[in-house]
Amino acid sequence: MTDTTSPNALAAQATTTTASTMERLAVGNEEIVVQSAGTGTPVGYLHGMIGTPPGAPILAAADAASLAVTAPCLPGFTGSSPSAITRNIHDWVFHLSAIIDATGLAGGPLVASSVGAMVALEVAAIRPDAFSQLILLSPLGLWDDEDPVVDAYATTLSAQRRLLTKNPAATGVFFDDPEGLEGDELVEYGVARYQTRTSAASLVWPIPDHNLTDRIHRVTTPVTLLWGDSDALAPISYLDRWAAALPNVTATHTVADAGHLIDWDQPAAVAEIVAGSLL
Repeated sequence: MTDTTSPNALAAQATTTTASTMERLAVGNEEIVVQSAGTGTPVGYLHGMIGTPPGAPILAAADAASLAVTAPCLPGFTGSSPSAITRNIHDWVFHLSAIIDATGLAGGPLVASSVGAMVALEVAAIRPDAFSQLILLSPLGLWDDEDPVVDAYATTLSAQRRLLTKNPAATGVFFDDPEGLEGDELVEYGVARYQTRTSAASLVWPIPDHNLTDRIHRVTTPVTLLWGDSDALAPISYLDRWAAALPNVTATHTVADAGHLIDWDQPAAVAEIVAGSLL
C-alpha cells in the first residue's frame, strides 16, 4: 500500500467520469495533483473539504460555461502527496502560494470553496498580487459563538456526507468506491480518500478559526460571495458576516437547493455565476 493514489487509479476513474485531464506536478518537495477541464476564459479552482476527485461536477460544468478551469489540489487532498511540514495555517498558506506560482494561476481569478476559500483568503491577506479576484463558495474561517459552524468530524461518515451537500448522492464520486477499480488501485483510492478527510480535518478541527479576523482588512482583492440556501455546516448568516468583514465585496449570491459544497449540489449554477462575475 502506498500513501497516495497511483496515477493509474486516478486516471482510470477520470476517463470514465469526465473529460478532465490530470497531471502530477512537483512543487518544492511535494507532488500535487492538478486537473484541467473546459475551454474558454481561464480560471483557477480550489477545492473544499473533499478535494477534487475525477468526476467532480464543477469540472464537467466548466465547458458549458465557457470556462477553462485549472484545479490544483492542496497537499493530502485527492492524491496529492501529504505534506511532512503542514502543522498550522501558515504552512497551508505557504503551500498554496507555491502552488499558484507553479500552475500559472498567480495574478488571475480564483474560485475557492469552503476550506480552500479559507486558505485563499489567508494568501490574499499577505500577498495582494496573488489573485485578480476571488469568487468564494461558503468560505470557512470566521466564528460566532452564538451561531457556530458545525463540527463535521464529530459525527459519522454518513452524517458528515449529509452535512456537506443537500443531496448526499451529489458527492458519490468521493464517498463511494468508483467502478472499474479493483485490487491495489481500489485500496489506494481508499487511502487517498482517507488522507483527504484527514487533511480537511486538520484545517477545521476543533474550529475553523485561525484568527483571520486580525488580517482580513488586508484582503483588498475584489471578492464575490456565494452561499447555499441549505448549508447545514456553516449557517447562511455567515454570508452577511463575510460581506461585512471583507473590505472589497463586489457581489453576493444565494444559491437555491445547495448545501455547504455548492459546487457539488449546483455545479451549473455556480459555473454560470462565475462566468458572469469575472472582471
